[in-house]
Amino acid sequence: MFVLSEKIKIAVFTSIRSEYGLLSPLIELIESEPNFELELLVGGAHLLSQYGETINQIRTDGHSIKAIFDFIDDQKLKEFSTNSISKLQQLIGKYFSVNKPDLLIVLGDRYELIPVAMSALLYHIPMAHISGGETTEGAIDNQIRHALTKLSHLHFPATQIYKENIIKMGEEDWRICVSGEPGLDGILSIDYISKADLYEDLGLDISKKTICCTFHPQTIDNKIDADYVRNLLESIVSTFDLQILTTASNFDDGGNKINEMLVKLSSINSRIKYVSSLGQRRYYSFLKYADLMLGNSSSGLVEAQSFNLPVVNVGDRQKGRLANLNVINTSLQYDSIIDSIRFAFSEEFKVQYFNKQNIYGDGKASRRIVDFIKKNISSPNIFIKKDIF
Repeated sequence: MFVLSEKIKIAVFTSIRSEYGLLSPLIELIESEPNFELELLVGGAHLLSQYGETINQIRTDGHSIKAIFDFIDDQKLKEFSTNSISKLQQLIGKYFSVNKPDLLIVLGDRYELIPVAMSALLYHIPMAHISGGETTEGAIDNQIRHALTKLSHLHFPATQIYKENIIKMGEEDWRICVSGEPGLDGILSIDYISKADLYEDLGLDISKKTICCTFHPQTIDNKIDADYVRNLLESIVSTFDLQILTTASNFDDGGNKINEMLVKLSSINSRIKYVSSLGQRRYYSFLKYADLMLGNSSSGLVEAQSFNLPVVNVGDRQKGRLANLNVINTSLQYDSIIDSIRFAFSEEFKVQYFNKQNIYGDGKASRRIVDFIKKNISSPNIFIKKDIF
């Protein structure tokens, strides 16, 4: 029988800046709930200086960290990914053997979530998964996300279509709550930095059009490497009178090479700036003032519409994921990307997306998630997974 603690202990695992940004409003709400006790588990790229050492941002935000997991191996090793996840499996397993939360919450599709989820399963800890049911055909994230769905006991997809996908995977309806994306919740309450102060802080020219740029490797048939990104950015600034602020790639294989290149490129080209991590407040403030988002980050599909920000989504990394009306999907060809940027700046395109509703939520996802957990965490059937086919 599943017996709850006097206070419901909710563990939340995060290993990368983008994931933490999406989880942050939910973390704050869990902390404010009198019947919940938060166990914030932090590791991975949060600990690395080349990715902005964003564990410091978590502390600055006032969150108490329950445990730290230093599991990332040297990226230059061919076996980087397998070494890292096997180390995390040992570390998180040891943690769960001593500390047994009443629920583990994970978000998304990062590969390092698999050892976390497997350890929770083995230690009989129920798991809630946020952002399941989505499709990204250009990355191994697809398989990882679906695996996490089958390992989870409660599901919080962003849209009704994603809920239907989870049901097609055999999950019971009562386990699923269409919550929206919790990352959108913070957009409604954030204290935005003024454009003048932000651009001065980032070394940007306030009179120039500005692109917010993030490129991650494609983990299937990867053609987005350091050389590709460099050539593309140089082509853009030679074609348009604008500036580019680019943030760090993630720690998938090849991401560190992209970041090393961006550091060098920004040192020799004054119109290309590099910041490893902006932090949530600066990032959302930048989305509010930028003129375009470029790259292959999920943020372009999920968050940018809430800022009326046009997006040029490059390549197949997000292929299959629902997109808002502000997104232009394009191939990896430089000419196609240049043409897409030109169209994204046009009034013709602006009227298609401006002030349209964001399909990923209304800013109330965290409240829905917390209320659904309260209702279902004590269910006697939470561990009894019945596949419905």
